[in-house]
Amino acid sequence: MTQQQPDANTERWDAFVEWARRFDGTGYIAGERAYKLPIGEALAAAREALLNESLDWRDRLREAIEHPNNNLTKTNWRMHSAFVALLDSDEAAVETALRQLWAYGDGPLRERVRGFVEHVDIPQPESFASFLLMALDIRQYPFYRNRVFHRAYRYTGYPYPAEKTEYEHAIAFMDEFTAQARARGLHIRDRLDAQTHVWWIANRRYTPDNWPQGIADALDAYRKSDGDPHAAAPALAATPSEDGEDASDDDATAAREPDWAAVGEELLWSRGELEGIAADLEHKGQMIFYGPPGTGKTYAARRIAREYAEATGGRADLVQFHPSYAYEDFVEGYRPVLRDGQAAFELRRGPLRGIADEAAANPDAKYVLVIDELNRGNVAKVFGELYFLLEYREEAIRLQYGGGDDRFALPKNLLFVCTMNTADRSIALLDAALRRRFWFVPFFPGEPPIEGLLRRWLAANRPEMAERVAALVELANERLADRDAAIGPSHFMDRGLDEARLRRVWERAVVPYVEEQCYGDDAKLASLRYDSLTRELDRRNGGADAGDGADAEDAPLPNGDAGDA
Repeated sequence: MTQQQPDANTERWDAFVEWARRFDGTGYIAGERAYKLPIGEALAAAREALLNESLDWRDRLREAIEHPNNNLTKTNWRMHSAFVALLDSDEAAVETALRQLWAYGDGPLRERVRGFVEHVDIPQPESFASFLLMALDIRQYPFYRNRVFHRAYRYTGYPYPAEKTEYEHAIAFMDEFTAQARARGLHIRDRLDAQTHVWWIANRRYTPDNWPQGIADALDAYRKSDGDPHAAAPALAATPSEDGEDASDDDATAAREPDWAAVGEELLWSRGELEGIAADLEHKGQMIFYGPPGTGKTYAARRIAREYAEATGGRADLVQFHPSYAYEDFVEGYRPVLRDGQAAFELRRGPLRGIADEAAANPDAKYVLVIDELNRGNVAKVFGELYFLLEYREEAIRLQYGGGDDRFALPKNLLFVCTMNTADRSIALLDAALRRRFWFVPFFPGEPPIEGLLRRWLAANRPEMAERVAALVELANERLADRDAAIGPSHFMDRGLDEARLRRVWERAVVPYVEEQCYGDDAKLASLRYDSLTRELDRRNGGADAGDGADAEDAPLPNGDAGDA
């Protein structure tokens, strides 16, 4: 999203971007990224535990907050300590706040943050909310500290927030900064890199130790002048690195081939399966992962997208379709704005235009747009001209809101990975035109790459539970006898899983899910309850319940399975 800037600020943006270019030529950007990404992964694990009703979510969250890399909140000990104390003293309040922030669905960012802030009494709650939002996608929701961003607003002439929506305003600034940098030939991959640039430029306590004294003094003068573009402006173009190459060619961020073997180990897939999917994705350009809930479609899509982004210097983004999502949200559309106190409309890019424009400007990198829950939206309406563009890459056409000679094309280095749930049968409604433009990868518990995944994961993380849990799920899916609505493995991929937790997961997550599939068939539902399934497993294994002395309540149901009174 790019906001209109007054002409008087052009020189301020010139200076700010030039200092960003200077920092881009060091190893600091790559170093910041390397230490922040593990924090985001730890927070994502805590979020997954909370939303999956795992009882160890608080332990996971504490591990993320106390992560050895976490200098983000620890440097503000009042904020950090207050939240840790609240986590210990009022778990219910913290859980409510986290659900507002993490499980708000498609609600606006300001509402998610506001919901969190209203339930926690800590210093700078919005800043801590930004830390926790890294669980969603650290590349899109990086950490925010208002003092540093306020300086960046002064340096560039960017407006201050009109109301207390600090983080949302900072996100808009990072998008504007990325656009301003791109217009001046500097590629910023994502908001995480944009936040890092902002921090290094506007944090007055830090200057690279290896910079010549003249450049360091110029940066100090720039900061003290609140971004005066004429205050010791750096002559960056004339400053080569020590080896005589352009300083912007940083070896730390050099492109590499995606490491699909390592990703396969993480996903517990065979290397051949993952390399085959990657090869097909590059050949076709767009792919759909489809299957029942809980089979890891979104997780795999995001991991594949992240590998492309990290390996090639590109970017990955995620959008989720829903019934109210429109073409104007996805591609571009007019949105109301205030200009000089007057209401007006401004054409704003959606995530598709944003990532496509960036990909076109950086053809040597890979860009991936993950579209989650594709079949929840009105795909034909949301895609619009994308139906044509997906098939005829790099052929420019005029878009719905395009005017004059403004034409748009999809670059070949932009890939699409979409996910679809088959449980509601809505995949059957996809039209033939869409099906022809995508290749499909099945995600079903009884088929590769998901077949055996739960047993492999448990063998590595909870070996004492592996055989029993895997057999339980397999028996349930056998009784359910519905490929499109099978029970996925993600419910049980919990490092704290034991017999008591397994029963709770089954009763609180699995049974409510299968109830819909068994509507009107009480006998089938009874056969899918925990006690019925475990009795059958015990019988098969020659356990205590085997033999001729079964109680009356264990008499066979009409479908031949044991009952669960």
